[in-house]
Amino acid sequence: MALVAVAALAGCRNVEQEVPESASLKTIRFHAGTEETRTAFAAPEEGVYRTLWTENDREILLSLNYGKAEGSAVAISADSRTASFEAAFDASTATAPYTFYAVSPASAARAISPSRTAWSVNIAAVQTPLPTSVDEAAQLLVAKSDGMTSLPDEVDLHFSHLTAYGRVTLKNLDLGEETVKKVDLIFSTPVVGEWYWGEDGTIVSNGASHTITLNTDASGDLWFACAPVSVGGAALVVKVYGTQTVLSKEITFPEGRTFASGKVARFSVDMAGAEAVVFDGAFLPVTSVSDLVEDGEYVIVNVEGTYALGAQSNEGTAHREQVEVVMEDGRVVDAGEATVLTLKAGDREGTWSFHTGSGYLTAAASKNVLQESSEKNGLSSWSISLPGDGTAIIQAQEGASTLIKYNASADRFSCYKESANNMHDVVLYRRATGADNPTAVDPLTENDGYGCYLDDARWVYSRGTDQIFRSYVDDGSVEFILLDPASRKQLVVSGFDPSLTQGQETEISVQYRQGSQILLAKSYRLTVVREDGPKVWLSAGKGKGIILKK
Repeated sequence: MALVAVAALAGCRNVEQEVPESASLKTIRFHAGTEETRTAFAAPEEGVYRTLWTENDREILLSLNYGKAEGSAVAISADSRTASFEAAFDASTATAPYTFYAVSPASAARAISPSRTAWSVNIAAVQTPLPTSVDEAAQLLVAKSDGMTSLPDEVDLHFSHLTAYGRVTLKNLDLGEETVKKVDLIFSTPVVGEWYWGEDGTIVSNGASHTITLNTDASGDLWFACAPVSVGGAALVVKVYGTQTVLSKEITFPEGRTFASGKVARFSVDMAGAEAVVFDGAFLPVTSVSDLVEDGEYVIVNVEGTYALGAQSNEGTAHREQVEVVMEDGRVVDAGEATVLTLKAGDREGTWSFHTGSGYLTAAASKNVLQESSEKNGLSSWSISLPGDGTAIIQAQEGASTLIKYNASADRFSCYKESANNMHDVVLYRRATGADNPTAVDPLTENDGYGCYLDDARWVYSRGTDQIFRSYVDDGSVEFILLDPASRKQLVVSGFDPSLTQGQETEISVQYRQGSQILLAKSYRLTVVREDGPKVWLSAGKGKGIILKK
């Protein structure tokens, strides 16, 4: 498969067309890769993909003169070199010359823009490369017929690759005993996301983005798809995510380097001297039972995020001391002298035990006691439940006082009865690993809907109710508008620079109003923490920020 491209339609729905009886409708049959053109694909030149059809090719989209897009199921020949499909078009809405346009996979075609005489297409930002080829869902094939003076019964379409391809090898990559979890390729120029495929065959950004995420465990011959763009003089940041470590290396492409449609560009990045980011000391909140992993490392923190459970104290009633921690963006970035607890199975079904390094956290048969013991039993076996408000309910299976709580009056962590007054809830945090994307550490990235997540103006886009607009300002910035006509609510986000990449900061103006009443008018300093095609996450920290469409 090294030099074979696939027009993939994995995950697309099959379309069953119900064609109403109408004199203006004309059904046309299309042929892709006919006998006459087969020789053009028989012996591709080195570095050029040829177009073959596979079982993944199940649906295609076509239009007549940039009119309504029509879907069609695809019939593939036995040798995968040809395909045929048909669609019905309303002849009354088109005039000569009649030109047909096609995009595969159908899922990549977003919309048609008659005013621009262009399709809006999307190149996937998250890709899962095959060992010897590009992620099929990221490969875009397009075709355009000749202009015809009358509507034919049959049309030959000759497909070509709109997307360009790359094969990158990471030289001198040293992760020790760790394995690769994924790789981010962050270009300083847009390479994926949404584009206009125009009448002249060129593409123009329509909310394109800079980051390609490759879900892979390999470090050599990493295949990816991107837009056909020039990257000469552009920067590329390669981030390799290991089990515990992230390695980051920046290079600059030589002048004249381009990614060309249908061609494969091979290059390497020397990871020697790469900057390492190790997640020692960083802990993320436990929000799901799937976060509870045997032999994982955890700390227990009060709900205010100021103190963690520390060393054992036996002065007076046995308890655990409080120690200060440093919180940032909803995570513990410095656990200080906190006791790092290793999670082990308890001796009751469905329970856990916490090993301190010298013993197990243990309740007592009487009194408000939290101590250590060398054995597992009902006093040292804990159920852990997550009520959904961010806290953790940690309860021993035996004992007089069974709930781990924080006592602000006595500056300690200990066990208390459920009826105890003025005891503070606790939060369980897990140690982060390289598998945790640093950009995803920010709680804002747990949200996926366009909108505003600021305290003074929280509004998340509701499909079917709200409307989204975006406009480009003369200075090159984007204005993002969210509108609810029924309630007359309007959110306007101004000043976003589409050239920003992950980790960069910017100042954004936010205005939120209802009718003539201004509810919020303020500027924020925000950081780009994630981008996926036209969708951008801009964080103000602690889960607050904005998700906009650029």
